[in-house]
Amino acid sequence: MAQESSSHTNKAVWTDTEADQLLLYLFNNRDKIADTGNFKDVTYNGAAEAIAEYLQHGPHKTGAMCKTKWGSFKQTYNTIQKYRQLSGVHWDNVRGANIEGEGATTVWNEYISRKGNLGMRLFRVSGWRHYERMDSIIP
Repeated sequence: MAQESSSHTNKAVWTDTEADQLLLYLFNNRDKIADTGNFKDVTYNGAAEAIAEYLQHGPHKTGAMCKTKWGSFKQTYNTIQKYRQLSGVHWDNVRGANIEGEGATTVWNEYISRKGNLGMRLFRVSGWRHYERMDSIIP
């Protein structure tokens, strides 16, 4: 039982400010991104140091935690990019997919029910505030 409690206390809790600062750091170091869309561990470690002053609660972020958060950001970005490549769809950072009306809702529900598309459900009528920053980082 003590091990469960210990692992729970080491779980990263990201505030909006910390997430914003992580992306700002990675944006400022985007020249270090590899073709795979990832950074080397030294960059994630630098990011952890850079965002340390913004900690509000939870453990201090490590390079590994920054790497995991970057992976989450990339997954969301790639999910949106996949959707945007479809013919006849809408995307903007304010209204997201902007699904309105019965017909659009039916098509939307079918789309998000398919494997790999569930991540878009958050963006039915709202955008993703990190999209533009991510778009400027990813090659």
